[in-house]
Amino acid sequence: MPSEKRAADGNSTRSGSFTRSPADDDDEEPEGPSRLGQLYQRYRVWAHLLIWSLITAYFVSAVVLNPSNGWVALTLLYVFITGKMFFKHVSTSHITRPVGYGWRCAIERPWFRINRRVRYGIGFFVPLAVMLTTALAAPESESGTRLERLVSFFGLIIIIGGLWITSNDRKAVKWRIVLVGVSMQFILGVFILKTTAGYEIFHWISEMASSFLDFSKRGAAFVLGEETANANTFAVSVLPGVLFFASFIQIVYYLGGMQWIVKKFAWLMVRLMDTSGAESVVAAASPFVGQGESALLVKPFIKDMTRSEIHSTMCSGFATIAGSVLIAFISLGIEPQALLTACVMSTPCSLAVSKLRYPEKQQSLSKGRIIIPKDEDRESNALHAAANGAAQGVHLIMLIAGTLLAIISLLALVDALLTWFGSFVGIDGLTLIAITKYIFVPFAWIIGIPTADVLSVANLMASKMFVNEFVAYLGLSAMKKAMTMTLRGQLLATYALCGFANFASIGIQIGCIGAMAPTRKRDLARLAVSAMVSGTMSTFMTACIAGMIL
Repeated sequence: MPSEKRAADGNSTRSGSFTRSPADDDDEEPEGPSRLGQLYQRYRVWAHLLIWSLITAYFVSAVVLNPSNGWVALTLLYVFITGKMFFKHVSTSHITRPVGYGWRCAIERPWFRINRRVRYGIGFFVPLAVMLTTALAAPESESGTRLERLVSFFGLIIIIGGLWITSNDRKAVKWRIVLVGVSMQFILGVFILKTTAGYEIFHWISEMASSFLDFSKRGAAFVLGEETANANTFAVSVLPGVLFFASFIQIVYYLGGMQWIVKKFAWLMVRLMDTSGAESVVAAASPFVGQGESALLVKPFIKDMTRSEIHSTMCSGFATIAGSVLIAFISLGIEPQALLTACVMSTPCSLAVSKLRYPEKQQSLSKGRIIIPKDEDRESNALHAAANGAAQGVHLIMLIAGTLLAIISLLALVDALLTWFGSFVGIDGLTLIAITKYIFVPFAWIIGIPTADVLSVANLMASKMFVNEFVAYLGLSAMKKAMTMTLRGQLLATYALCGFANFASIGIQIGCIGAMAPTRKRDLARLAVSAMVSGTMSTFMTACIAGMIL
């Protein structure tokens, strides 16, 4: 027996020495960092200091040699890189705590010592007075007359009033969130559209977004051939750009740039608007990753979210578009700077509108704190991230192409049936959009659309709501090429349509968020339509504010 045991032990030793089984691989501990990685970790501070010194030398040289050549965008990029490197070694709490303390001492405490009625009076009338002055003070131009800006101003008030009247609980509305959210939206609009620095920054970003189309065409030409890549079709001119941008964004996520931007913007909204950390993170991420995916950043919190937070999460997705889809709209000929401005302006507004429509009445677990959990499946390197992004991009372009094919075909079927029924009673050309566009005529008028364009824009709004935003922007692109719409009509329509709010997106959001928190599917289904309407109103309010400024 002992000899048999020794033999068995010897066999197992030999087997372990010369053969490997799948079980052995599973039990094997993961490899540690390479020698180069160990050296980097040991001297990381000095490596970052060296890199930062080289970047600083380049930045100073560029500003000195070309002081008038896009220095604003270069400065923004330099500040971002410096901040990212700095906060790798210094906790953000060393900055946010003193700033927060200073904010409480200098702003919050003196403000809340003022009588409540006086506070609300200042909060209501000062922003309105500034907006009205802005609308009337600017000289008239092709993009807007004083009367048209005045219509946009009153349109904003009407939409806010309508949301309050239809609120889930009017007494529970916290007007601080609403007033600060709308004020942030207005300040962002003025900064982007009226200041030199804001215009240059977003002009540079829009040019970079447009250049992505040229980069993607090179890849498409290699895969499909030069002649096919230059064909003027939706599949060739739009979808490669979406795929390339998805890959690029995944690399930015791998490097931590996107999380850094989202966290800082979310912190600002938490401090100013007093919203919870989870809903602020989702709102800040929505312009970059779009509906559904933005909720992944707060996945651990979804199952414990309040109903108001779920409403805000869905509303944020409906009120903006994803960066990858933005590239697709730019390829259709839509003004890139207007699309970017609309996404940024709608971010705080989506929270304000959601809290007006469905105010918070419960205690949030993420109140006053911002946590973005680390990705458990982080890529091993930038190439791995690019490959994963490309795979996600393939899924996205197939989803876009398949959805458009199915929905446009179904719309043609519905229109054919309506036309057939209409022919029996002497109504020619009866279609779904022809019927539903009249719902949106009042909204098109109050956001400041010129009278000559009201019906056309209402038609686009109906297309976006009952079909999707791609069909709406395709229609706007066709009108722009045919020059059948005024400049103001084109710009305000771009703002009003810039969101995922449509009935098809309801299914996407319930499916995506419901998969992360199956116990909340009932709440998601109950709140979906209200959140979609709130998202639509957010884009209309963005159009109103743009209409006041332009």
